[in-house]
Amino acid sequence: MAKQKKKLEFRYYTLPEGDYVLPKLGKGWEQEYGVGYGEMLHFHNCLEIGYCYNGNGRLIIEDRTYHYSGNMISIIPANIPHTTISAPGHICKWEFLFVDLDEFIRNEMSSSRLPADEIIRIVNKRGTLKSKANHPVLSSIVLNIIRESRMQQLYYKDAIKGYLESLVIEILRLDEERVSVREGDKFSEYIKTAVNFVNKHYAEDIRISEMASMCGLSESHFRKVFEEAMNMKPNDYINSIRIQEACKLMRKEDLSMEELGIRVGYQTPSTFNRNFRKLTGKTPYQWKSEARSHGELLTEFKISAEKGWEA
Repeated sequence: MAKQKKKLEFRYYTLPEGDYVLPKLGKGWEQEYGVGYGEMLHFHNCLEIGYCYNGNGRLIIEDRTYHYSGNMISIIPANIPHTTISAPGHICKWEFLFVDLDEFIRNEMSSSRLPADEIIRIVNKRGTLKSKANHPVLSSIVLNIIRESRMQQLYYKDAIKGYLESLVIEILRLDEERVSVREGDKFSEYIKTAVNFVNKHYAEDIRISEMASMCGLSESHFRKVFEEAMNMKPNDYINSIRIQEACKLMRKEDLSMEELGIRVGYQTPSTFNRNFRKLTGKTPYQWKSEARSHGELLTEFKISAEKGWEA
């Protein structure tokens, strides 16, 4: 008997023309969350920022469960499955911002340290839940965006752009905090070296022995270190980056599948097709024709698309 797929909803929001933020504010968002949905996960077409003023419950992000309470901030990138579930009988007050952060970074930000695509990759790596007590700067930025969106005073759109840039910087700092946990034994340096190499050279013939040599490790030790840190084998990471890039190219250019495979590092169409199907559950032709949102790797789920919730 075939394994029954979990249900997953795609809740999409349309942002106003020329804006990067769609605010969802007001009393209508004061409710008992999750009633009638069980623990069904959903995902969005843009980044979701939530601010919990009061109440408590669980926030599920992919396979991780967080316990939330008042004065906590959730940051969940586009295409990350999640759901909010109030403690039984608890009315929770949240407000939300849906943000096209990728376009904001490309159009409005410049950095001397990182190119736009690398900033976008870091920002979209994973969802998280943070407290105001431990992250007062992040909390202040989010509350200021909410305030500007609510009041809409003169120059509020310009003010929001300024706060969005500060928000991106704080998210980058959060990533640096995660990376620095194992700095003492150079563990993270090995991974950063390998990941940066793959991100730049995914279209080339990458050998694991070459990656290991760059890190100053034997191939067997490098494989062990990489899998321990990334929870996947080096070849799996290479393939995931190649397939993500293939999905991006399909949205931008009309290429033959043979040319597309070569552009992302596969020498034969059969190898490209095999890896694409393994990661997405679709052939490249199927994925392109169905226009799956951003190439998310959600093969475990049966997905239904719905408009985003309103208060």
